[in-house]
Amino acid sequence: MILRAIACALLAFGGVFALLTDLHMLQQNSYYASRYFKWLGGNLTKYIGRVLLLAVLIVCSFWEIPFLVACALYAVIEVPRWFSLRKKAIKPLVFTARVKRQIVTASLLLVCVGVVAVLWCRPCVYALIVLATLTPITAVLVRWINEPMEAAVRRWYYCDAKRILRHHKPMTVIGITGSYGKTSTKYALARLLDEKFNVCFTPGNFNTTLGVVRTIREHLKPTDDIFIVEMGAKKVGDIKEICDLVEPDLGIITSVGEQHLDTFKSLENIVRTKFELADAVNRKHGKTYLNMDCPPEAERATQYDYVGYGHGDCDVRITDGASDRLGSSFALTREGRILSLQTKLLGAHAIVNVAGAAAVAMDLGVSDRDLRFAVRQLSPVSHRLELKPYLRGSLLIDDAYNANPAGCLEAVRVLAAFEGYRKIIITPGLVELGEREYACNAALGRAAMDACDLIIFVGQKRSEPLVAGAKESEKYDETRVIVVSAFKEAVEKIAGSLDTSTVVLLENDLPDNYSK
Repeated sequence: MILRAIACALLAFGGVFALLTDLHMLQQNSYYASRYFKWLGGNLTKYIGRVLLLAVLIVCSFWEIPFLVACALYAVIEVPRWFSLRKKAIKPLVFTARVKRQIVTASLLLVCVGVVAVLWCRPCVYALIVLATLTPITAVLVRWINEPMEAAVRRWYYCDAKRILRHHKPMTVIGITGSYGKTSTKYALARLLDEKFNVCFTPGNFNTTLGVVRTIREHLKPTDDIFIVEMGAKKVGDIKEICDLVEPDLGIITSVGEQHLDTFKSLENIVRTKFELADAVNRKHGKTYLNMDCPPEAERATQYDYVGYGHGDCDVRITDGASDRLGSSFALTREGRILSLQTKLLGAHAIVNVAGAAAVAMDLGVSDRDLRFAVRQLSPVSHRLELKPYLRGSLLIDDAYNANPAGCLEAVRVLAAFEGYRKIIITPGLVELGEREYACNAALGRAAMDACDLIIFVGQKRSEPLVAGAKESEKYDETRVIVVSAFKEAVEKIAGSLDTSTVVLLENDLPDNYSK
């Protein structure tokens, strides 16, 4: 019995470390079971070894010593393997409270099954072997077991955040959503309003309900006058859930387009979800600021009390817009008020985002002088068209966090503006676009071939539509296209040839669950 106990303990120990890889993928798929199963379906070959291991352990389980040796080898292999995979990961597993609860649940599950297995209950021995080796089953089972507890935890934090808001002094809550541009607009608006108010805003990518809850509980101060809330969504109802929490007084919808189509299913669903913010603002009798350059927004505008901004005939009109590698300049016209602005931000999209933020700041009483100063001080959001020094004196346009079709094409246009430079793009393409994914990646590949001297596509399978698009360009030259398996390999390909006359665009850096 002692040998069986040691064997089962080693098997459970190795199983926990093996499970971490699946928890990593579950986390990167935002804990959506459907998305995790989709990833699993495309990566079944990675589990062939585990199926063979399962068979070996079952055979060895008929004898105590062979079973002990097999379990010991399993633990010895899985522990260093996990640390090796973690070191190589593009985005390692984040040990959040939720992940820690999952690990505890998995450990308890394996221990309970193991205790019964020690008594040599044959079915439990098989069950322990399955749970320890076929870890996707364990990951999904743990997620299902923990879901009631996770729902209770989420509800408690949500109610606590609601309580904090209820007892906070009167303040203006501004919601910002859109398919793209919301983070840049958020930071721009926060900087502009900071000239006159105490401002709190959701940091980084805290744009889910729990991210907003965490911001309220950890960052909101009693003295804050303005609370800017970035609102992200991957399915219908996500924006409404955040709005029900914060009850926004004003809203900005930056732009609406094709993104997360694998969960939204249609552009109409995306539009409807983004306008959940406008619906909530309407209930507070506030104004929604709409990007009138975006057709879906212009079509729905008249249903709301809105302020339109953009290049056409709208309330806050952009004129004299110009953007090059040094930054952007433009003027805003509103009811005879003309405001000339300059910024270090790159790209035409940056002008529109700043215009939306400036429109709100104007209405909240920020002076023209303060607006001009604040816009000049704006810096690029990290990993979003961020220009910075790179290897051997070259330049890097870091657009790693851009994952939408329109934004990627704009980034290529920014790269093309670097006249006299050797232009290189490194990209794995776009994801989560459902049936539109192939066409959008082909368009990106075509634009890259038109603008770049060297193109490096990342991912042997992912690059197929990108290469197909590049071939459609009249400038297609197969010697200018390289396909690699990982970003590290891409950098190795170009490192020796970089110099002060080279600019590199890093366009979208996908996490590990899209590496193929």
